[in-house]
Amino acid sequence: MKRNYNLFYIVIIIILTTFACKKGTGEDNPIIPPVSPPVTGNIVYKSDYAYNLNVVYFVPNNVIANADYEERISKILIEGQKFISNGMKSWGFGEKSFGLLKNAENTRVKIHLIKAPLNSDAYANYPAIETLVKAYFQQNPQELKSEHYLVLTASNKKYDEGETDTHAIPYYGVGRWCYAVDFPGLKYENLGKPGSVGDKATVYIGGMLHELGHGINLPHNGPSASQAANPAFGMTLMGSGNYTYGKSPTFLSYFDAATLNNCQIFSKEVKTFYGAVTSKVTEIDAKYLNGEIIVSGKYTSSNPASHITFRNIESSDPDGYASITFTTKPGADNSFSVKMPVSEFIKKGNSNYTLQIFFHHENGTNTSTSYAYKFADNIPVIDFGDRTLLARTGWTISGFSTAQGSFAATNVLDGNANTYWHTSWDNAQLHPHFITIKTGASAVTANGLSINTRQDTQAGAGKIKDFRIETSNDGTNWTTVYNGTMALNGVQYFSFNGAKTFNYIKIVSLNDYLGEKFASLSEVNLY
Repeated sequence: MKRNYNLFYIVIIIILTTFACKKGTGEDNPIIPPVSPPVTGNIVYKSDYAYNLNVVYFVPNNVIANADYEERISKILIEGQKFISNGMKSWGFGEKSFGLLKNAENTRVKIHLIKAPLNSDAYANYPAIETLVKAYFQQNPQELKSEHYLVLTASNKKYDEGETDTHAIPYYGVGRWCYAVDFPGLKYENLGKPGSVGDKATVYIGGMLHELGHGINLPHNGPSASQAANPAFGMTLMGSGNYTYGKSPTFLSYFDAATLNNCQIFSKEVKTFYGAVTSKVTEIDAKYLNGEIIVSGKYTSSNPASHITFRNIESSDPDGYASITFTTKPGADNSFSVKMPVSEFIKKGNSNYTLQIFFHHENGTNTSTSYAYKFADNIPVIDFGDRTLLARTGWTISGFSTAQGSFAATNVLDGNANTYWHTSWDNAQLHPHFITIKTGASAVTANGLSINTRQDTQAGAGKIKDFRIETSNDGTNWTTVYNGTMALNGVQYFSFNGAKTFNYIKIVSLNDYLGEKFASLSEVNLY
C-alpha cells in the first residue's frame, strides 16, 4: 500500500492499517448447528469449472438479510470474475477466472444462506463464523465445491449514509478464506458515483475483491513505477486496489495472474492441489550492472514451478503492499534469471529491501526464499551471492536462552529454511537472548557468519535487529568479533575483521524489530 509520495504514502498506510487485511484474534463463541440450505426453487446452477468458490451469506441473529442481496452480490461477483478474466488474458493465460456456480442467464450466483444463532457482536472475529460455516458444509457435503470460501456477513447499517457498526465485522483474508461485509445499498452500479455512495462502493467492492484475492492465494504487491504512471495499468488490485477499483485504473499484476493460473478454482479439470512442496535455491548470483539488478541461479523442487516471481519488499512495508515484482518462466534445468531495472522501483534512496524468490508450483502451492539487500544513495548494494559455506558435520547446539516447544534451537542446523528457533513466549524473557553452536570436535576457521530469518512472515515478529557475535575455543571465555544489525528478512552475511579460528560461536540478540522480548533464526552457518 505504500507509495513514494510522502503525505499520500503516509495517509494510505494509516487507512490500510485500520481496515484491510487484519486478522481477528477473539475467542470462539458458543455454537449450535446452522440452518439447512435454503430452497432455491427451480434455479439450476452450473459451471464450466471443476471447482467453484463457496459463497456464503452469513446473517447474525439480530440482523436481517439485506434486500436483494442475491442479485447485488451476484452482480459484484460476476463482474469481479470478468475483471480477473481480462487480467488473466492480458498476461497470456487465456480467458480464465475463478469458478462460480451460476444460473443459465448468467445473472445469479449460488449463495449459501446461514442464519447464525447469536447476535452480531459474537461474530466480531472469524473463528466463530468459520466454525458455523464448516458445520453447515459438514451437514451438506454435496454443497462443498472447493477449498476456497467467500463469507459475507450482513450488516443493516447504511454505511454510505454515515452509519457504522458498534463492533468489528471480519474483513480480511485468512488462508483460503475471505471475509467481507454486505450492507444495504452495496451495488456494483454505485461504483464511480460521486460522494459517499461511490466511495463506499469502491471501498467495499474493491475491498471484497482484494480480500478474495487473499482467499485465492494472492499476496500483496504493487505496481512498478512505469505501471503506476500508465493509465492502462494504474494500481494493482492487491496493492491499494481496494481504494481505486471502479474509481481509477486498477489491474491484475503478472505476479497475480501466474499465481491464479495454478489455483484450484481456476481449474477445469479434477486433479490434486496444494500438496506439500519442498524447494531450495541451490545456486545464486546477484549484482547491480548498467542500471539493473541482475539475479540468476538454480533451484530444486519436489513439484514443478510454472513461473518464478522476484518480489522486492521495502522494509517499512513488510506486508508488501507496494512490493515491486518481476515474473518470469523457469529456464532449462531448473535455472532462473531476471533483470530488474532500478528505474521501476518507486522507493530507492537509502532503503532496506528483501528480495523474495517466489515459486509458483503447478499444484497451486507457493514456496519462497528470501535475501536481504539495500539501496544506498539510490544505488543497490547487493551482497547475497553464493558463499562457500562450511560443512556442519558434527555441529551441535551447546546452549540457548529459551525456546518455545517445537521451535527448537536445533532447527538452525537442520538445513530447512521453513523451520526456525524461536524464544519462549509462554515464559518470555527480556533481551539479550542467545544461541550457541559448537562446531564439532575441533575448531574451524571462518571469515563470517551466514543467517536466515524465519520464512513464515515478512513482518518483524520475533526477528532480531541489533546483535553481536562472540567466539570461543573452550565455551567459557568469549571474544566479540562482530556488532551489527540484521536486515528484516532473508539470507544475510556478516564478515569478521579477518579470518577467525574457534570451536564455539554465540549469537546474542540485543533487541528485536517490534521492540518486544523475542528472537528467532531459521538457519545459521559460517563461510
